Amino acid sequence: MAPHLLASVPEPQRSRVLDACRRRPFTRGEAVFREGDSGDSVHIVDRGHLLVRAFTEDGDAVTLEVAGPGAVLGEIALVRKGGERTATVVALDDGGTLVLTAARFEELCAEHVGVAIAAAQLLADRVERLTAQLTEAIYVGVDRRVARRLLTLADIFGGAAPGTEVPVTQQDIADLAGAARPTVNQSLKALESRGAIAVFRGGVRIVDIDVLRSRAGL
Repeated sequence: MAPHLLASVPEPQRSRVLDACRRRPFTRGEAVFREGDSGDSVHIVDRGHLLVRAFTEDGDAVTLEVAGPGAVLGEIALVRKGGERTATVVALDDGGTLVLTAARFEELCAEHVGVAIAAAQLLADRVERLTAQLTEAIYVGVDRRVARRLLTLADIFGGAAPGTEVPVTQQDIADLAGAARPTVNQSLKALESRGAIAVFRGGVRIVDIDVLRSRAGL
């Protein structure tokens, strides 16, 4: 695995860095870290899938992202010393992360300037993604947003192809699409009636990827 954060680090140095990372195993349902925790390290997803959630003022959890192998979480800790975690990360299944401390990150930046550039790119990519999602929430219909989120999720869970199962709840899909759950439920039913997906307890299965892409406007 060559996460984007370390892509500029040549071998065998990259492997030594990864080997030096602390391994953090997790089990399904476990919180890898919580909103408000000290943000002194970054997590590189090695195995499994994680839900990134934030909490509203009323205490409701909102799913912001689903992360799979190779994803980097908690990167704000790399550029903002002494900060707190801005979200809670919960495991969807068994797996593990590689933990890179902020101190080790600073050493890497001194040794390989590309690492600092990659960290800045990670933050820029996140801003760009959030901006695109905000624009979609304002100008793109719910049906199309739901189809697009399903395609993104399918990529994370093995690839956007027939038979791929996306084991997330309808509420998670609603959060990711920026819509109310009852509205998203109707969108999922419409996609199912067109043969694009099959809804099962606890998730969605991709049936016809071409129909799904068409409904996504892609």
